[in-house]
Amino acid sequence: MARALKVEESQIVLLLDARRIDSRTTESQRLDIFHRRNRLQSQINSLLQTMAAFVGADWDSGLDSCDNGDPGSDEDGIFVTVSPGNAEHAILPLPSYMGLPQCGELELNGLVEQELQLRQGQANDALHEIWLALTDKAILFRTEVRHGKNYAVTTCAWKKVLDLDTLVKRYSMVYNQCRKQMVALGADQSILDRYQILNKKDLTVSTTVSDPNARGHRHDSLAWFWTMDIPKDTDKNDWMSECKL
Repeated sequence: MARALKVEESQIVLLLDARRIDSRTTESQRLDIFHRRNRLQSQINSLLQTMAAFVGADWDSGLDSCDNGDPGSDEDGIFVTVSPGNAEHAILPLPSYMGLPQCGELELNGLVEQELQLRQGQANDALHEIWLALTDKAILFRTEVRHGKNYAVTTCAWKKVLDLDTLVKRYSMVYNQCRKQMVALGADQSILDRYQILNKKDLTVSTTVSDPNARGHRHDSLAWFWTMDIPKDTDKNDWMSECKL
């Protein structure tokens, strides 16, 4: 099952990269997306075969009408098809996509609980990466961007900022998708209170992040996830070491 969650993350990365294709995209870059899509589809096919062997060929009945959205999230649903050839949008064979009624009929309640545990570890990992990227971004603004001595230094600093923005967007999408699936798995309110909806305003950064006592920022409030003990939680929830489907 952990393998399926990693495939889901690969879908999100491919989706973001595919969205950047425009008239300036080179043939080499388009070819790279094509090959990555094919590799991803192969991984998805392997997951589908495993699920079919585990619970039967009709495991995906009703997936066309599944709705596991999180009404409060900024993100729209990105996994919307069970048809091949659209790998980054393919619905994966996980209990959270199948739905609790279908899992009950197939006697997969144990897998529901297992996925919920894995999702919490995945959420911790994503929040940890966001935490690191935003901290690095705040430090960059404080040091290199504001105090760049020449055009070359400033340009290099902004390139680093844009790279960090890409990381933040990637892991925020991973986190928000993860939370949607927790909702679909029937996570109780204590879990949802801990893993809150991550909005765009939560991802803004200021010098408060790198220096809470800086002049003019003592009364600035940080987003909810800054108060979580994320590194400790990540160590406790090494979800990639869990049993795989």
